Amino acid sequence: MKSLLVFLLISVSVFGQKNINNYKYIVVPRQMEAFDEADKYQTSSLAKFLFNKNGFTAFLNEDDLPKDLALNKCLALRAQLVDGSGMFSTKLTLVLKDCYNEMIFRADEGKSKIKEYKRAYQEALRKSFSSIKRLNYKYEPLKKSTVIKRDLNVSVKRDKNIEIVKDNVDSTKTELTSDIFAVKTSNGYHLKGKDGRIVFELLNTSSPDVFIIKDKNGILLKNDQGTWSAQYYKGGMIQTKVMKVEF
Repeated sequence: MKSLLVFLLISVSVFGQKNINNYKYIVVPRQMEAFDEADKYQTSSLAKFLFNKNGFTAFLNEDDLPKDLALNKCLALRAQLVDGSGMFSTKLTLVLKDCYNEMIFRADEGKSKIKEYKRAYQEALRKSFSSIKRLNYKYEPLKKSTVIKRDLNVSVKRDKNIEIVKDNVDSTKTELTSDIFAVKTSNGYHLKGKDGRIVFELLNTSSPDVFIIKDKNGILLKNDQGTWSAQYYKGGMIQTKVMKVEF
């Protein structure tokens, strides 16, 4: 239960934003989950074009990505298409999800009655995109301020680019650790110090930037600066260690 709580707290601290303007990039899969082939009916290419035309910075997932995005996938929203087509009409809905696969925005459904598939899908996509166009997107970096998780009564703060998690009972100790390297295992990594001692045993999650710390009731989370924050419970208090890790 505590490990789940820690995971929720850190998720709030980094991904609490729900405003499309807080995301710097859009990544469009070359092969949408709705289709059985890459760029079917040129929908991926069209989606990228429409985003860039309307003030976004969009890439196909196979493009060369900016350095900051390559280091932090959570700067981008991922575009997906939901295909609701029937016998008599083509229907597409454009969906934007964050790096945890949480839906941030669902556009209106676009419909087309054109019989030729390519034209129909592209028309439906353009119509669905209209509701995104109306948002008048303008990138606004999320301010480094306190975010409140009301149902857990927890505040999350950033101080000098080091994330510190506090609840309303226990205090947090923060340490900076360097010279840590990762050794790959079958289901994660061993983090070792320069003396070869295992500091943490990590277990993989669905995100490459988040690991579960085995037997520690905590997680390891990648920071924007390329460092990693280990946060876990010890003696009823949340311990925080910020470290540079060589993977």
